[in-house]
Amino acid sequence: MRRLDGISLLLRRPVAGHLRGQHRSRRTGVGMIFADYRPYSSGDDIRNLDWATYMRLDRLVLRMFEEEADTPIYILVDNSASMGRSDSGKFEMAKKFAAVLAYVGLLNHDRVSLISFSDGVVKEMPGRRGKNQMWRAMHFLESLKNEGETHLGNTFRKYFGAGRTRGLVFVISDFLLEQPLEDSFQPILQYGHQVFATHVIDPEEESPHIDGQVVLVDSETREALSAHVTEGTLAAYRLEFDKHRGKTEAFFKRSGWGYISLRTDEDFETSALTSLKKEGMFR
Repeated sequence: MRRLDGISLLLRRPVAGHLRGQHRSRRTGVGMIFADYRPYSSGDDIRNLDWATYMRLDRLVLRMFEEEADTPIYILVDNSASMGRSDSGKFEMAKKFAAVLAYVGLLNHDRVSLISFSDGVVKEMPGRRGKNQMWRAMHFLESLKNEGETHLGNTFRKYFGAGRTRGLVFVISDFLLEQPLEDSFQPILQYGHQVFATHVIDPEEESPHIDGQVVLVDSETREALSAHVTEGTLAAYRLEFDKHRGKTEAFFKRSGWGYISLRTDEDFETSALTSLKKEGMFR
C-alpha cells in the first residue's frame, strides 16, 4: 500500500460536493484555485472584483475560482457465484483491487463506500473518510462470500435510486451477465455518476483446457449442459469470448466511461496501477 501514498483518483468531469476533499469541482465562488474571469453583472459580489484589471482596462470583471470538492467514491464488488470458483482467483483479485481504490480514496479524504452485489445489493460499508478507516474497508472485503446470480440493473436501482450524491462509481465484475450491458446500466445513466468498469478475466474462462465429452455447469444457475468438445468447438468459443470482451469495452468507451481489464494470471500491481494511470484515473 505504501506505493500508493501520494496518488489520488482523478475525476473526468465535475461532480457536486459539500466537504472539501482533494478533487476539483467547477462550481465557481470564493476558493483557493483561480479558474477564469467573467464580466461583472449587477448583483454580483463586489468582493470578487478584480480591481487591477479595472485600473488597467477600465472594465469590471470578476475573478472566478474552482473549489476543492469532496467526492463520494462508490466501489461495487461483484460477489456472485461466477466470481468465486476456487481456482480462478477472480474474487481475490476483485477484492484486492477494491482495497487499492479504497486506500487511495481514504488517503485523500474522499468519502468511500463499499458495496457487494449479486442479484442486488448484498452488503454495504457506508461512506467513510480518512486513512484510519482502512481497517473497516479491509474487514468488509474479507467478510464477503460468493452467492447468487449477477443482476447489475437491480443493484443500481436499489442502491443509487436512494438519492446518492453524484460521484465516482467503480464496478468490479467479470460481467458475465444474462442481461445486455445497455439494460443493466440504464438505471445509472439518469443519476449522473462517473462510472469506471474493471473487468476481471480468468484465462481458463477465456481459453478452457477441456476436450471430449464433458458436463458444463453454470456456476450461478447450476444448470448443466452435456457437450462433446472438439478443437473446433474451443476455437469458436474463444472467438465468442473475445467478442464479448470487445463489446464490453466498447460499451463503456461509447458511454464516456472508463474501462480496464485485469487478468488473474498477470502481476496485480503492475497490471492494475499501469492500467489506471493509462486511463488517466491516477495522478
